[in-house]
Amino acid sequence: MTDASVLLPFEPRRSTYARDGVGAATAARVSEAHSGELIDFVSRRGAIVPATLDAASYPLLREHLVRSILATATPERADRLFPGDPQQLLRPFGGVSLGSGAAGVLWALAEAGAKVPTELVDWLEGAVHGVEGPGPGLVDGLGGIALVLDRLGRPSAAARLWETIDQVPLESLGTSLADGLPGLGLALLERAPFSDADALCDRVFTIAEELVRRLDDQAESMRRPGILHGGAGAALFLLHVYEMTADVRMLDHVERALRRDLAFLGWDSLAAGGAPQLWRTRPLLGSGSAGVAMVLHEAMSYLDEPWVAEARDGIAAACEQQIGAHAGLFHGWAGTLVALQYLRSRPWDPVEVRREVVRPHLERLGHPAARSRIPYVGLDATRSSADLGTGAAGVVLGLEYLLGDGERRVPLFW
Repeated sequence: MTDASVLLPFEPRRSTYARDGVGAATAARVSEAHSGELIDFVSRRGAIVPATLDAASYPLLREHLVRSILATATPERADRLFPGDPQQLLRPFGGVSLGSGAAGVLWALAEAGAKVPTELVDWLEGAVHGVEGPGPGLVDGLGGIALVLDRLGRPSAAARLWETIDQVPLESLGTSLADGLPGLGLALLERAPFSDADALCDRVFTIAEELVRRLDDQAESMRRPGILHGGAGAALFLLHVYEMTADVRMLDHVERALRRDLAFLGWDSLAAGGAPQLWRTRPLLGSGSAGVAMVLHEAMSYLDEPWVAEARDGIAAACEQQIGAHAGLFHGWAGTLVALQYLRSRPWDPVEVRREVVRPHLERLGHPAARSRIPYVGLDATRSSADLGTGAAGVVLGLEYLLGDGERRVPLFW
C-alpha cells in the first residue's frame, strides 16, 4: 500500500512526493555486466546520451541512467536485486542495505524523480524480513532500510522495522555512523512520520549519552577516519544533539572526534611528525577528508578554534585539486563534488551559483578524453555496480544534488 501524504524522512521539510517519474524498467536484464565507463553504462544499453555533464544535459542523462539501472534489476533472485560492489556478497545484509544493496538504489531512484516499480519495492519489503542478524545501522542495517521504506510509501513495513530497532540493546553497538550509535541516532532524527516526538527525542538523547560514554572509554580504539567509520560521523550526530539540548558536553566530544580524524588524516597542526597528508590525497566523502570537512563546516558555528576553519578550507581546496577516477558517492568523484559544492556555497545561494562551483570539474569529466576515467564499477574494479556507495545509484544521487532543480539538502545535514 502506498500513501502520497506520507512525510519524507530524507527531506522532512517537504510533505508529499508528487514529481512525475521515469517509466518502468526496460525488458533487458543485465545482471553481471563488466566494468564500463560513465557514459558507457548507458550507451552499451542502446541509449543516446549527451556528450557533456551540465545542467542543460542532465535531465536527459538522468532519464537514461535511471532506465539503465532499472534494467539491471533481478527481482527473481533472492540474494540481491541489483548488481553491486563484490563487498555486498561478503555481508549478510549487503544485498538489501542502504550502502551496498537494494535500499540505497531505490532511494536514489526516488530522489531523482523516478517512478520506482512496485515489484521492486515489494522485493525490498520481503527481503528485509528474510535475512537473519542485521543490526540497526544506518548504512549497513535496519535503520537505513526503515527510512527508505518510509520514503517509498510503505509506513507499515517501516514501523515493524522501527519496533525491531527499538529492541536492540545500545551496548551492543559501535561508535561509527555506518553501523553504530551515531548512525542509529541520525536515522531517528531523519525519521518521518512518527507519532510520539517526545519518545523519539528521549531515545535520541539516550543514544547520545551512550555514545559519549563509549567515546570516553574507547578514545584510542578508533583507527579509521571519515564520516562512515571515523570520528566525523559521531561528531555530526552530537552536533545535532547539541543544537537540541545546548549540552556543552556534546561539543567537547565533537571537538575531540574531529581532532582525532584530522590527526589520522595527517592535518599539519594535529598530526604526528612525518604522518602522510591523507587529507590532501584522499578527499573522499565516506572514508576520507571530504566528509570530515562537511562536519567541520557545521561545527564552525560552535567551535571557536582556528584549526576548524583552516582544516575546512584546506580540505575544500584539496577537493578541487584531487577529483578521482572512481565515480562512486562514498569513495569517488561524485561524493567529492557534493562535498565541494556544500563547502563552497550557501543554502540560500541561487541554483546557478551553486552549479558554478562544480561546473569546471563536470565539464572535464564529461569530455570524451576523460570518460575512460569514470567507471561505474565497485571498489575492486571487476564489474559494474548499481549500488549507492560505489556505483551508478550514488552517481545519480550526487548529480541530482549538483545539477537538479530547486533547493537541495544533503541527507543527515540540516
